[in-house]
Amino acid sequence: MKKHILYGMMMLAAAGTLASCDDWTDPEAVGNHYGTIDEVNPPAYTQYLQNLRDYRKNDHKRVYAWFDNKASFASQADHVATVPDSIDVLVLANPGDISQEYLNEIDAKRGDTGMQTAYAISYPAIRKAWELEKELGSTTSWESYRDSELTKQLGYFDNGGFDRIICVYEGRATSTLTEAQKQEYLKDQAAFLAPFKTWVSSHLDKGFDLQCIPANIADKAVLDAASVIFLAESANATSVSEMEYIVTRNSADGNNAGKFAVMTSLPVLDPTQASVGYWAGGKYSSWETARWARTSTVCAVGLTNLYDDYYNPDFIYPVCRGAIQILNPAAK
Repeated sequence: MKKHILYGMMMLAAAGTLASCDDWTDPEAVGNHYGTIDEVNPPAYTQYLQNLRDYRKNDHKRVYAWFDNKASFASQADHVATVPDSIDVLVLANPGDISQEYLNEIDAKRGDTGMQTAYAISYPAIRKAWELEKELGSTTSWESYRDSELTKQLGYFDNGGFDRIICVYEGRATSTLTEAQKQEYLKDQAAFLAPFKTWVSSHLDKGFDLQCIPANIADKAVLDAASVIFLAESANATSVSEMEYIVTRNSADGNNAGKFAVMTSLPVLDPTQASVGYWAGGKYSSWETARWARTSTVCAVGLTNLYDDYYNPDFIYPVCRGAIQILNPAAK
């Protein structure tokens, strides 16, 4: 990789060291001020940001990170400003809760580092929300609820200063369905995906990605329209060999294989989910995935649960930063 990546990582390390412990504990201010890296050495920081923006334009394995943004800033962990600069796309979990203050940070991060922001519109999430409302007595039909939610959630894009949309649709195999069931299923799929096709045609300068099982998408034009296709099954992989198998199986027809990406989790704080983010032997799944992906055919890696990775007394976002460094190693 380019020499500027090593330089950038050094800058990031310096910035993290200056801020990490105080950010984690969020103590009350006592009048002390410790200069950030942009204050300590403004020319070097300016050059670092330019190098980082240039890096975005070079061929590299992209990193998407899913971030649980909050409606307001309760701690440093809530700030977009603190996330690792080398993330290519920050995927916000709550696109409807974007305050002007939050939008300002997004714009600053984009302008300074070239980082993009995205959000996902999920078929299973919409379906689950409708089923819950139905259990509570709602008489709204699935079709009306689906279409209303799509209109509302697509509308977040222009209100939130986003760069990309991710459509989440896993679908199902139709081989076990009766002909009537198959036609009903395909009709519903087409109705869900059609607004995305319309959106893409009217947002040619913006990004569109998919999180799906490609074989379950009937309209191949949707796959062709996507820049990155996250293989949904990869999120449940428990080893590199499973990742490799998922990619190989989905690449069999050769179509869109160059767009394939995989997903894995960062560790979480919830003690009841202590195994999340780890594979056998206590190894970080994100680091193992990054080592494999570095020389594989995938174009990107998605890291979920970024928010929890902030909390480290020595160095904020340590696992995410490590995964990025492994995936796109600095020149030595």
